[in-house]
Amino acid sequence: MPVAAEWETAGQFRARFLGEPYEDASHVFLLAQDNRLLGIVAMRDLLAAPDATPLMAIAREGDPYRVFLDTDPVDAASQAIHAGLSILAVCDAQGRLLGAIPARALMTILRNAHIEDLHHMAGILNKSEAAKEALTAPPHRRAMYRLPWLLVGMAGMAVSTALISRYETSLSTHVAVAFFIPAIVYLADSVGTQSEVVVVRGLSLTDSALLPLFFGELGTGALLGSILGCLAFPVIWLAFSNIGLAAAVALALAVASTIATAFGFMMPWLFARLGYDAALGSGPVATVVQDSFSLLTYFVAASLFVF
Repeated sequence: MPVAAEWETAGQFRARFLGEPYEDASHVFLLAQDNRLLGIVAMRDLLAAPDATPLMAIAREGDPYRVFLDTDPVDAASQAIHAGLSILAVCDAQGRLLGAIPARALMTILRNAHIEDLHHMAGILNKSEAAKEALTAPPHRRAMYRLPWLLVGMAGMAVSTALISRYETSLSTHVAVAFFIPAIVYLADSVGTQSEVVVVRGLSLTDSALLPLFFGELGTGALLGSILGCLAFPVIWLAFSNIGLAAAVALALAVASTIATAFGFMMPWLFARLGYDAALGSGPVATVVQDSFSLLTYFVAASLFVF
């Protein structure tokens, strides 16, 4: 990388700059005699300056560009992004220049951090061998990795079946209530799945605390469910001439979507914290829990307005 002394002019530096090979020549690092970083000169400013212009006159302050040898690479990249910088100077504790992190290295750091965060949310961080094994193992071993979570799903299916059978008499009397069971379960599950995908992407791009993110996503789920419920209410009322059924479906959509959002947000995080493979477990478990709560919500709403 190009460096210059504090007393040099633009013309003096340009005269010795030409013909020199550099790994990155986007900026010139202006140094004191003891190698302390004094400032940074962007190459576009250097090329536009008259020969007699002192480099100190066109240099930018060095502090925003400075990170230290023990700075976490991700923190350094975040500093560059927030300050709108394309290069950082690496200094020791006394401020002496040791090297630089150019734009391509910053991009590499951010990409690696992004992938690491995605792996963390998918439950495979520090478990790369286990994740590879789950993908490349013989079919019978892959089945054994996945079967326990599907058995949990079967148990949840039994709970859902028992829940529906409990309302058998009421459903036989009010058959129209049964028409909307698949729609409510599907829509609530879709809202939860959207939340899970958004969280996996979003947590890798923000350093905000988990709780505010959770309540923000919960509010989004409640708003989506309320909108779906408001859209369904007049259609069902007009189609079935039953305001109670319309109210039950609308209320169930609003509440079930909110609950599904909560589970969609928390399941990947919870599985990772417990040390389980969230890539295999969170999807099936979240689905069966969301479906069970969606059914329960719908039948409670139907009990209030229809049965």
